[in-house]
Amino acid sequence: MQIKLKALCLAMPMLVSAWANANIQIYPSKGIFGLEQPCRNDLSKYEANGSSIVCDFSQAIDNESIRKQVEQLFVQSLKQSFDEQIVDTISQKTKNRTYIASLEVLRASEYIVRKDSTAEIFLPVTLSLKLTNVLSGEVIYSDSKTLSQPIQVLATEIDSSVTKTAIKQKFQSTLLMLTQQVTQELKSKLKVSETETQVIDQWKSYLVLDKGFKQGIAAQDELSSADGDLIRVVHADSDYAVAVPVLMHSSSKHFSKVSNNTRQAMNKPKALVVDVLTYQGESKDLIEQIFSDAVGEQASFTLTPVNRRYSAMAQSISEQTGLAQSEDINQRELPEFFIRINVIPVIAYQQQIGKITQQQVFHSEVFAEMIDRSGRVIYSAHATDDIKDVISDGMGFSLEARKEVVLKNALLKLGQQFQKGIQFTRSDLKVSGSSGQNIVIDDAGERLSTGMKVYVYHSDKAAGRNILIPTWEATVLERQGTKVNAQLDFPVNSSDRLPVRSGDSVLLDSSAPVGDSKQSRVLCLGLHTEQVGEIPFYGFGPLIYHAFTSQSKRPFYATGSGFKGQTLLKDSVIAMTENAGFKKDMKVNFHIPTDECLQPVLKLEVKQDSIRCNADKSNCDATLVMASGARRFNQKAEKIGAYGLQQEIGLKGIDYQHRHEMYNIQMFEALPKILNQIVQKADSSQ
Repeated sequence: MQIKLKALCLAMPMLVSAWANANIQIYPSKGIFGLEQPCRNDLSKYEANGSSIVCDFSQAIDNESIRKQVEQLFVQSLKQSFDEQIVDTISQKTKNRTYIASLEVLRASEYIVRKDSTAEIFLPVTLSLKLTNVLSGEVIYSDSKTLSQPIQVLATEIDSSVTKTAIKQKFQSTLLMLTQQVTQELKSKLKVSETETQVIDQWKSYLVLDKGFKQGIAAQDELSSADGDLIRVVHADSDYAVAVPVLMHSSSKHFSKVSNNTRQAMNKPKALVVDVLTYQGESKDLIEQIFSDAVGEQASFTLTPVNRRYSAMAQSISEQTGLAQSEDINQRELPEFFIRINVIPVIAYQQQIGKITQQQVFHSEVFAEMIDRSGRVIYSAHATDDIKDVISDGMGFSLEARKEVVLKNALLKLGQQFQKGIQFTRSDLKVSGSSGQNIVIDDAGERLSTGMKVYVYHSDKAAGRNILIPTWEATVLERQGTKVNAQLDFPVNSSDRLPVRSGDSVLLDSSAPVGDSKQSRVLCLGLHTEQVGEIPFYGFGPLIYHAFTSQSKRPFYATGSGFKGQTLLKDSVIAMTENAGFKKDMKVNFHIPTDECLQPVLKLEVKQDSIRCNADKSNCDATLVMASGARRFNQKAEKIGAYGLQQEIGLKGIDYQHRHEMYNIQMFEALPKILNQIVQKADSSQ
């Protein structure tokens, strides 16, 4: 996760120490990350989850000399800023306080703007610098810089060897300049703090700490000691916390954590971006960073920062330093919530509107959803942005450059919706009975749904105060009125298998009552969106999915099929656990409703003989005939019905040359209201 650094609030001066006193070390990683995947060779071809790195860039830096220059410049700039805190090795004694500085290319693009006899070749590159905890994989700092240095050539020389050499040299110089810029800005932007706490009691094999979320200790924080011991916080109250040992080499009592802002000091659920679906070669990391910045620190949840290349980096560090990593890495637990982002291909076209003037039109649509540990969608948002530019004689921004702007605007709106639209309430439900591995929970407010993952807490006393101890993770099986049956899955602390008793609690962060979970919905596995007609339209599946997840009274699960090119939710979470420092044996068991599933279906055609145009076809009227909805299937994959509507949509002012782009934009405007009617119809039919 990439989170742009904010200035550190100076509250809690007695509880944290500033950067100058935070005794941490920085180890510069060798190599450049982000180039592991195949590059994009055909600049005009886009595909789902395509590379954001063009091959001209990969070839330009596939050079030992340029990579050596980058490495030397990186280390030199770091030493100029931090001097003695830069180290060239990591030992067992210092690894708990050492952070890896690494460079990662987020994107390298190439596009051409032709101007009569000449052309400009734009070569934007985005480089990121991260500081990553070598033990946990947590990112405490991430910042990126973008630089585009165009070159001008004759139109007839675009494909010449001279131009290819110029592109190579420009990419190399850009990488060197970005390395220096992003490294030099580290010292002024990095504002870290250290929070210290101590063990004041022990309950069974749990450790009770003297500070809680008011003092900057939050659930899922990983704290280390001077001896290299590592513990994980499993529950944080206002003035105490409960932790479990992760790696204990000694009997340490004093622990600390380093963070880059106060965001982690709040009592907020944590969320992890596990998938970003793109189609036009956009950088997933850059999209995630823009979205994260827009969510900001005022949201009711905390975005969990990770380094997607942590495993590769940890292996590289082990080889570079001889530091034994096998027992240390891959120890993180999953957060409470996941986020998926879906970026629809940006619509862009240019049309003549005068003798020397043209109009550029851009339209961007983005979707995102928050999903809980059971796989249920608890929040869904959709944002859009439009830009219309009038330029003279081609003297304006390139289509590619403006596409980036309109996408960024839409992502900012999307992040702001997540910031304002998600509000959690804490529910304290009680266990009313238990038998073997099954428990009964009182839930008159319908906060629990089938498949939901919950934690059971036991109340006791330690260090002279009342405390809550999370003992088991459980899965909700079924509801019987106000009573909910759940199954105990595994203990929170493997050293203790404690019995669950009547009166134990289930604490739940929830955004709204979930309704009748027996009638929950999901997209059918193996049945992608079916679309018929002459008009290509990427947006229908995501639009109807968003309509059901945001408007329906029934729970919707993200555990079925995705969209074209999208990784299944379980697979995307597993991929993240393998590469970003999470446990290798993570139990990812999402709920998949079996009673009924949906397949989005769209039939979109131009009504016969409905097109009316002027002489040059620059202004046409047309009528679209649309049948939209979703088929219903039972658990035997038998069709049992459908929800849908057929409607005619009248369109005016269509330029025939750009009719498909204009159809798409107007469909995006018309469909949400229609699909909301379909959802209402579906809800009322059950």
